[in-house]
Amino acid sequence: MPIKSIDQQRLDSLYAEHQRRYGGRKEDYFALLYLTRKFKVDVDEIAHQVAFGGNDYGIDSYFIDRDTRNLYLFQFKWSEDHAQFKGSMDRLAKDGFARVFGSANQDPHQNDVLSYLKRDLREHRELINRVYVHFVFKGDVDAAERSEGLSNRLEDIGNKAHLVTNFFGREVELQPDFIADKPGQKGPPPAQSYVVHLRESVTVTHEGRTMRVGFMPLMDLYGIFKALGQRFFDRNIRAALSPDNAPNKKIRDALDRVVLKEAEEPSVFVFRHNGITLAAERVRIAGGELTLHVPRLLNGAQTVSSVARFLEKSADNPLLKRNRSRLEKIEVLAKIVEDDDLSGEFVTQITISNNQQNPVLPWALRAMDNRQVDLADKFLSELGIFYSRQEGAFENLTDDEREELGIEDPKDLRIRPLAQTFLAVQGDVYNMAHLPDVFESQKLYQDTFRSAYINSNARSIVLAYKVGLMMSGITARLKEVLAQKYQAAVPKARNLTWALLIQALLNDRKFSEYIENYGSKLTKEAVFRDILKQLTVNRVAPLIRELFACPAYKDKVAQEKYDFLRATEAFKRAMTIAMDKYDWSKKSF
Repeated sequence: MPIKSIDQQRLDSLYAEHQRRYGGRKEDYFALLYLTRKFKVDVDEIAHQVAFGGNDYGIDSYFIDRDTRNLYLFQFKWSEDHAQFKGSMDRLAKDGFARVFGSANQDPHQNDVLSYLKRDLREHRELINRVYVHFVFKGDVDAAERSEGLSNRLEDIGNKAHLVTNFFGREVELQPDFIADKPGQKGPPPAQSYVVHLRESVTVTHEGRTMRVGFMPLMDLYGIFKALGQRFFDRNIRAALSPDNAPNKKIRDALDRVVLKEAEEPSVFVFRHNGITLAAERVRIAGGELTLHVPRLLNGAQTVSSVARFLEKSADNPLLKRNRSRLEKIEVLAKIVEDDDLSGEFVTQITISNNQQNPVLPWALRAMDNRQVDLADKFLSELGIFYSRQEGAFENLTDDEREELGIEDPKDLRIRPLAQTFLAVQGDVYNMAHLPDVFESQKLYQDTFRSAYINSNARSIVLAYKVGLMMSGITARLKEVLAQKYQAAVPKARNLTWALLIQALLNDRKFSEYIENYGSKLTKEAVFRDILKQLTVNRVAPLIRELFACPAYKDKVAQEKYDFLRATEAFKRAMTIAMDKYDWSKKSF
């Protein structure tokens, strides 16, 4: 039963009553109020278990429930905005767990609550069987759970289970969840544990990690997907591809022959299938069953999605029900990797190695980076636009999933053109044409996907992105207005034109009007296209003509060598001209 929610008046009252004694900010007293109500304890009895002030490493308070043998760690936000948890969750995953359950160096400036927590843990080490990490706020739990940025961080925290287990010297469950301090809100969901069967399995170990290889029923795999949905693919470098993709069609045809047409025996499927790879934080074996905690599919998204589509398409076919036993006999070769850090380098390299049948492109390896999931949250929450960090992610959403996520736009943003958009805003024309380098270099990647963009106006980003979507018409217009002798320059000026058009928009006195009218959807409006073409004629084309006349480029132009237009230096020179000619300044979002 949820506790009664805490209102502003009660918070103000408690703060006024105890601030002189305990200090801290008013919001710190949210934790104090919550603990007194949830655990039926007095303020003075529990106050030392609340962090007043900073340096808390992501832990605002704690409580050891001796009756249930649970340890609760809390982070509180006096807000309906679940995005405010991101920084706190990063601190907790990066340093907080190591400080409490690991062997971190001493920090003389750490909050007193951490000292009390570690002292109580030493005293009650044998008592505690479970550790719950609760992120308590005033908003909507469903919205928090739908957030890709928070889901990613929640998984990072769940991956610290090995620190907890090592500390206690035995298996202690770690369960992080969002909790809303609102009447009628649901409690935490069940742990992400799923039972599978693995026949004829063998075990291999490497540097403390274990891999089990055997034959798994295909429907065991589908059962996990049905429960987790697209989250099952979180650690995959690509989501399921188009249903018309050749391998997907072959899988569905094979299922049709085995299950509906009875033309082949179920045992033939495993001979023709490459197999799948799973990773799980923890694997328990009992009675011939394996319980996987936080399972993630590293390779096999096409197989799972093909099974789902086959079942959906055949739902009304009486042969499916009659031959269900044939479906349940189908097996795939399965590798199950047990690793307590699913976001670590080891699992990433396994994912890459098990996807070699298709090229692994550099941007695919950044899909689970926090900057990417935070951008996905931003576009979805502010504009209802889905951001495809993973290849094929948008196409694989069902109508129900789209509605549940709150996706309003029928088109999606994509990671590669978004990278080009950010580079265009920065004027980095050279790297716009060298995206593999951008995604492979940590410095270039961070310079491109700047953390400041997370807090910028999403409409501004979409407006700049749409310039790239309309470049074919814009370059055609540029070709029309440049002299015949410069026609060969136009294709090489594409990215420079994109970058200059963005500066033209940012420096336009109607910019706020543009983002209001054209920045909320990915639709290529005819009116916006006309605005871009007009800016191309009146602003960009004159700048390019003056570049052709620059002493540094005159000889190259005479020889029709226009590669200089693909260099960032050309953008810098054009902006210098624009500052004098149009009174522009280089702007960003």
